[in-house]
Amino acid sequence: MLLLLSVAAAVAACLTSLVVLLPSFRLITLLVVLLWVASPGIVLGWRLYGGSRGGGIAAVLVGPAWGYVLTSLVVLGLWAAGVRSFGWLMVAPAVAVVAIWPAGALKRSLAVPLFTRADVAALSIVALAVPVIVARPYSRVGIDLPEGRAYRAYFTADFVWEMAVAAEVSKGDVPPRNPYYRNDDLHYYWLMHLLPAAEHRHAGRSIPLEKILLVNAFAIGLAFVGFFYFFVRHFVERASAAAAACVGVIFCSSFEGTDRLIDIWRRGGSLEELRYLNIDAVGNWIYHGMKVDGLQRLLLYQPQHQLGYALGFSALLLLLQARDCSRAALLFLAGVFLGMSLLMSSPAAGMLAAAVGIYESIQLIRARQWRAFLPCALAGAVPIAAAVVLGNVLHYVDTKSPGNPLVTFGLNPLAVKALGLTIFLNFGPVLIVAALGVVAVIWRGSATRFVPLAIALAVCAFFYFLVDVPDHQGVYIAWRASHLAFIALAPFCGYALQEWWGAGQWRRPTIVVVALVVAVLALPMPIIDLYNSQDVANRAQGPGFRWTVLLTKGEVAGLDWIRQSTARDARVQVEPEVRGRDTWAYVPAFAERRMSAGLPIGMIPLAKYEKASAEIKQAYLAPSAEDAYDRALKLCIDYLVIGPPERTAYPRLQPLLDASPQLFAPTFRNDALAVYAVSGSWNREGCSH
Repeated sequence: MLLLLSVAAAVAACLTSLVVLLPSFRLITLLVVLLWVASPGIVLGWRLYGGSRGGGIAAVLVGPAWGYVLTSLVVLGLWAAGVRSFGWLMVAPAVAVVAIWPAGALKRSLAVPLFTRADVAALSIVALAVPVIVARPYSRVGIDLPEGRAYRAYFTADFVWEMAVAAEVSKGDVPPRNPYYRNDDLHYYWLMHLLPAAEHRHAGRSIPLEKILLVNAFAIGLAFVGFFYFFVRHFVERASAAAAACVGVIFCSSFEGTDRLIDIWRRGGSLEELRYLNIDAVGNWIYHGMKVDGLQRLLLYQPQHQLGYALGFSALLLLLQARDCSRAALLFLAGVFLGMSLLMSSPAAGMLAAAVGIYESIQLIRARQWRAFLPCALAGAVPIAAAVVLGNVLHYVDTKSPGNPLVTFGLNPLAVKALGLTIFLNFGPVLIVAALGVVAVIWRGSATRFVPLAIALAVCAFFYFLVDVPDHQGVYIAWRASHLAFIALAPFCGYALQEWWGAGQWRRPTIVVVALVVAVLALPMPIIDLYNSQDVANRAQGPGFRWTVLLTKGEVAGLDWIRQSTARDARVQVEPEVRGRDTWAYVPAFAERRMSAGLPIGMIPLAKYEKASAEIKQAYLAPSAEDAYDRALKLCIDYLVIGPPERTAYPRLQPLLDASPQLFAPTFRNDALAVYAVSGSWNREGCSH
């Protein structure tokens, strides 16, 4: 009965959330596509684990994440070959199944936990975390209100960026063009967005791009928590303890909420203050240390990293599952997983590749398999090298533009600022329970089993403190390292719950009291964060951005006109500097058009975008229509847009344009936006379309 109730609750919660998100029969189409896309991974899971008890459950747990990436790789090959028909692209899963079929030869050399009906019930509880976290915030993304269309802060960074990337990829160029810099390629790991881009290209206006991305993100969230549970169960025998660890790490990772509640209580302040605070960044905003996001934000905003983490940790699990780590075929498959991880989340893949390499070396040394070092290293390196080459071919990384170095090595000042306090606030709940897990590991003599986790945590610590991406405010690598650390700490938490409870006597009440106290002190952070994530009624100004970006009805109409009435490869320009951090993706995301220059927060190095945006500013500052026209032509601008920010900052420009229709032909105007076509831009030499 418990099994049926838990499964029914999880299914009902997920389906209800999805129907609220997209109340249309087209939801069924999107879900069928996602199931089909996931099928190669499920087949691969069955080929690897199907001979063991509960192997089918294992295949379902790991398969969706694997299948999404495997299918995306085949779709990429078809896309690069010029295939744009969605029907033909949907042949990709069948091709992927053929490609992975030989991996079944490894089945007899792998041992996985025995999954039973208890795991189904436990997994159902873990799966409920997805609708609990994302259902309400997702339903409020781009919500139409009487005063316009609203986007809550943080979604305007991650989700709107996904909209811009998927819209650009859907146009069909390989590599995609850079919507923020003229005559340039998109330097970003965009493979994750290829499937929704193809769906968007096929669906047109029948399904909004936002809905496609949100449905896909919801499904990937389910795939991630399924893998997360599978991962923890390799170290924790009891399904209930594994589920509790997964849920606990997702919801109880930080004391930052309690820290702010205590501060408000001491000052006699108001809980209203919490609406205007990035609650999962208190360690940075208040104490000026490192900014660390919990896994609840991973589920909300970052499906590409969820897949990257799952694939990277899959490589580590393969070595843990293997009865013999000296087989080159095993290392080749691990390399395949790491290569796919690299194409989803490059920094995370680098960290996990280091952990895999160290653990494999330890295993070979312990077994005295000296002759296996070279063939295993080569077998693992080949698919990783292929992924690196593919990333270079697709121009993932901008290696030619001047600016800050892409990566720096050395002590990150942000990581050591208020070190003890920020570590306690950002990781405290998980570290406390995991410490009890370490005690249990030593007490039970199980240290050997947990060696790969210790290695992964050591690598994460190295990257957290000593590696940085300068153009991301010192936090990007630490974000990825922190997520990986939370995942690697979860098995220690589950082991603590399992062993301390199972030991009985005084240990059982001890673990219950510790877990309850930690949960009570940690839960304020996700509760506040999830409330704020859907609070589109908050119209206050944050530190350099608005808490809710509101597109007025006039702006929505103007952006829709641009999307429907201009060429797909047109360059439509707003002034990037006056628009700032909250509408940096205004044209690429909402109008699905490229700009001559913009200030994208997801692109590095940033220097060239800053220089090009300064040139755009000079066009808006032009003293005459002729000067503005010359600058617009030089910058390859096809349409110049003037909205409220431009009118406020440059009140003289619009009258100049209106007085010179031979240079700037008015094409659209309402109370919010004015769009002018730049005469002769399409024939301008050096401005290819």
